[in-house]
Amino acid sequence: MVSYAGVAIGYVNLLYLYPRFLEPEQIGLLRTIVDAALLLAPFAQGGLAQTILRFLPHFTTNKDRGHGFINLVLLLSVCGYGIFLLLFLAFREPLLSFYAENAATLANYTTLILILTFVVMVMTLLEYYSRALMKLVFPSLVREVCLRLLQAVLVALYFLGTINFEQILTGTVIVYLVALGALVIYLAAGGHLGAGLTFRSLTPSRKKEIFSYSILSLLTSGSMILIGKLDSQMVSALAGLTANAVYTTAFYMATVIEIPKRAISQTSATLIARAFVTHDIAEVRSIYQKSALNQYIIGALLLIGIWANLDNIFTLMPKGDVFGAGAGVVIWVGLAKLLDMAFGPNSEVIVMSRYYWFNMVTLILLAVLVVVSNLYLIPAYGIIGAAYATAISLTLFNLLKWIFVWVTLRIQPFTPSFAIVTFIAVGVTVLNTWLPQASNVIVDMVYRSGVITVVYGGLILLTRSSAEVEKVVLGVWRRVKGS
Repeated sequence: MVSYAGVAIGYVNLLYLYPRFLEPEQIGLLRTIVDAALLLAPFAQGGLAQTILRFLPHFTTNKDRGHGFINLVLLLSVCGYGIFLLLFLAFREPLLSFYAENAATLANYTTLILILTFVVMVMTLLEYYSRALMKLVFPSLVREVCLRLLQAVLVALYFLGTINFEQILTGTVIVYLVALGALVIYLAAGGHLGAGLTFRSLTPSRKKEIFSYSILSLLTSGSMILIGKLDSQMVSALAGLTANAVYTTAFYMATVIEIPKRAISQTSATLIARAFVTHDIAEVRSIYQKSALNQYIIGALLLIGIWANLDNIFTLMPKGDVFGAGAGVVIWVGLAKLLDMAFGPNSEVIVMSRYYWFNMVTLILLAVLVVVSNLYLIPAYGIIGAAYATAISLTLFNLLKWIFVWVTLRIQPFTPSFAIVTFIAVGVTVLNTWLPQASNVIVDMVYRSGVITVVYGGLILLTRSSAEVEKVVLGVWRRVKGS
């Protein structure tokens, strides 16, 4: 619910407030700055976020409840940021030359990017700490809802003339600082932050294991964020800030599809880690298959709904004639995200197993593929070329991991229910083309979405494709009936 509330606010921001009150080039610059910080943060923290998930359970039996371990991680991350900062400054000119032709103004905001990178880095570490503690709701509320609400306030203040665009950019950093402060207060109030370090309790073998895992995590998480954020940077550099505004807006429209994965994976990663600790492969298989199926069911419904309403969305959207150029991006990225969801938490399974090194191998290969494909496809096809690159990369990435998990652990995410759900999804997509167009855009969106939801949901329940979906629906029905 928190994730979808965040998506709703994000949709209002990106599909109405930003295009209504900001120029496309301004939106492109804002998105490029934020995405640059999100891209750099994993390299700055040195792969320590995943280390928290994997090793915190080993430090929660003593009196400090793991406080010493998280303090050590934060201290190491600050040291890592210092090294990252020196490297960034050393290679600043070659990095900025990449943007010189189409996004030269970005050079004026490197200090802003570096500050935001530090804030995002610490915030990410505390979010992973919260996930390891199974404290999932509040961190999601902060990132998904509060951040976006505060960003909406910044744009509203700009519209009212209270602040200028430069202050929007500075205010974005302040907004992230506020979110970080809220997370610190939450953890401290719950007794999850305390004094002390764990140097003395770390054996030489444990230090070596943590160091090795952190290096591998740096390569994997760094490659993963390259895959997720490098495309927008390359669109800015190769096609311009306005093109990036259109691309990132369309990309965000498609990412609503993967919200179920984000929500489910936060829980499944921790549960999979615990199952591996007890060598319970049957439990890993169960979580793997249930997560994949239910992500796929919800993701397919969302993709059909977005696809069916694309024309309506761009009609309602300010400057829709400009941003409508991203319709193909929405479809291709949406299909890629749905495929990614269908393969389930394969990364989590690999990372939490003794074969965690393979995730690094696939991610490095994928990062190289993303760079090469974007370098070729963006100049050739523009923003749709970046969408093609995303689709190709995610498909190959998931096929590699799926094969590896099956060969090494003899488990895979697919069950006969996948075929049923796919058949239903294709049928409902065809049904949408037969639905008559209403004269009013709002009416058309409501009735079209309603028909799709009822038919799709009804068929999922009738075919009993998912026991979890059936349980949730029946639970809601009993509550409504009881009230």
